[in-house]
Formats: sequence, structure tokens, C-alpha cells
Amino acid sequence: MIMDKCMAAVFTGAGRPLEIQEFPILPIERGGALVQMQMAAICGTDVHASHLDTTPAPTIFGHENIGILAEISPEIKTDVLGQDLKIGDRVIFRDAPCGRCFQCSMGESCQHSKSYGMLKSTEAPHLRGGFGQYLQLAATPWLLRVPDDLSNERALLSVIGNHTCLNGIERIGGINSADTVVVQGSGPIGLGALNQSLIGGAANVIVIGAPESRLELSTRLGATQTVSLSEYPTPESRVERIKELTQGRGADLVIEASGGLTAFQEGLEMVRFGGRYLVIGQWTDYGLLSANPALLTRKVIRVQGVFSAGPRHIIRSMQSMRSIVNRPVEELITHRYELKGVNEGFEAHEKLEAMVAVILPNGEPAN
Repeated sequence: MIMDKCMAAVFTGAGRPLEIQEFPILPIERGGALVQMQMAAICGTDVHASHLDTTPAPTIFGHENIGILAEISPEIKTDVLGQDLKIGDRVIFRDAPCGRCFQCSMGESCQHSKSYGMLKSTEAPHLRGGFGQYLQLAATPWLLRVPDDLSNERALLSVIGNHTCLNGIERIGGINSADTVVVQGSGPIGLGALNQSLIGGAANVIVIGAPESRLELSTRLGATQTVSLSEYPTPESRVERIKELTQGRGADLVIEASGGLTAFQEGLEMVRFGGRYLVIGQWTDYGLLSANPALLTRKVIRVQGVFSAGPRHIIRSMQSMRSIVNRPVEELITHRYELKGVNEGFEAHEKLEAMVAVILPNGEPAN
């Protein structure tokens, strides 16, 4: 039975704790749907946005989500793969591309799509983010049914880092079976890059990062070597260590997933002659950073940036979580909080205590 009202965690301004507020559950619009939230991840983007005066407020965060269809318009009969949909099905969701803008025409992310988890909650229907008990989807949503034999954790992880890394690896030409890949960063994006590199067939994957608990998890998830920031605290020492591990040549592919101030220059120095550099983590606008562009020409480096992912990457990522990945990726989700504990979750993320912290807006799902 659907309630008349529900609770959600609301961002009300930079530097303030998120507030638990009550919202009405309004009738769904024609062609729309209502999702009862099961699990929403606290993304680094959310934590970063919570400190910025430019972040729209009030906003219900939560853009990495899995939930149960609580109500659907009669027009919605199947998901994007043509699988029948019904109330009670678990789904991954996003706004559908318009199909008419320039970016849609070029096969890129739609410039008009709503970004659930980044929309102001002042206007009806209010519930547009995953940090609430319910989320209301606009007309003609993009819905992907979660298979019954796939856990919530694996389904959610398919849209935490993995889909974006898959997009980037595809754009830069894929992974070759003999490749050595270096991943700069041991957070959720970095371990998504590790996972996707292994799926692609990389022979060796070296993860650079901290703290030690994250590097230990990297090893359990398939990293062949790790480089600790505490043991190699300077850019020069990390570059030298990568050269040692790659017979002096450097890596075939370096994936920047840290967002660090010195990471881009380090990555250029770690790539072998004729190698490739995929940049994912440089999302925070630090302004001008020091980097030597001569390395691009002298070493004939191919560089590719990537932001988010397309629908096909979500589909492929979830399918691989179901049928290919046999490592304990569920261990990436280290902290779970009910809605009232959302600020504890943000703190755990900022202190690097949590790898992935998730919010359970309706409590722990029943088995």
C-alpha cells in the first residue's frame, strides 16, 4: 500500500547537514512511475556538491539508485530490453533521452534529460532523488528490470563507477589481452576501472591509492599489484615505482580515477611510448594545473576524457555483474545507513572510512 506522505533527506545549503523532511506522494503523471527506494549510494559528487554554494537547494540527492516499482502508468508495459514490467519489479532507472537534441543526434548523453538526484525539490512532485522513501519518475522513463537472481548490491554497483569506466574504455579503444593497466585511485571509480579492466582481459592491473584497507580490497578484487600512497608519497616515487613494475616501459593504459591535483602529470609520465591515458577522475575544477603537454607528442600518447555513461553501458555493466564477474564485488559496499543516518554516511565517505556507503530509505529489505 502506497502512503500519502514519505520522508526524504534534503540538502538545504552549503555546509549544512542534510535535513529529514516530509513530502506528499502525489499522483504519478501520465506515462510516469513511482519507485519505492531500496538502496541509494552516497557518491563523491554528492559529498562535493554539499560544500558548494552553487549547488541548487533544496535538493534531494541520490543519483545511483535501485528501487521497486510501486506504481506505473498503463502505457509502460516493458523495460528497455522488452522484458515485461509489473508492480513489485526491481529496476534501475534514469530519465529517457529526448532523441531530438544535438547530443542525442551525435549518440551522446541527452542535453535535456533530467538528472535525478540533482533537481530542486521545491516544485511538485518534489521526490526526484534517491535519498527518499519514494522517487517519482517523469513520463517515459528509462527502466531496466533487475533479474531476480541478481542482488541489490551487484545491480547498484553496475551504476557506481563501472558504467562510466566501461564507457571510457570503449571510447579509448578497449583493453587488449596482454595489456598492463595502471589505475590511479582506489575509490569506487578506481575499483570500477579495475573491474572493467579485468573484464576486458587485461593481463596486469596495478592500483595506486590509499588507505591500506582499500588496497587490500583491490587485491581481493583482482589487482595484480598495488602502490601505496603512504609508501610512495611523492609523484616522482610513484612514477618510478610504476616504471619498475613495467620493465621501465610504462603502462599500456593508465586510467586516472583519483581527481588528485598531481595525477594528470603523473599519468602522462606513467604511460609507455604509444600508450593511452583515460581521464575520469578530474571532475573538480581546480583551474589551471601544471602538466607538460610535450609528453603527449614525444610519447605519442592518446588521451581520452569521459563523463558518465550511456544506456548501453548500464545494460552491459549489469549483465556482466550477473554473468561474468565472479569476484566479491559486494565488499565494495562497506557502510549502510537508514535515512536518519545520512549525515553519518557523508562523514564516513569524506573520512575515507567507507568505500561505498549506501542509504536504505525504507530500511533493510526483507529477504
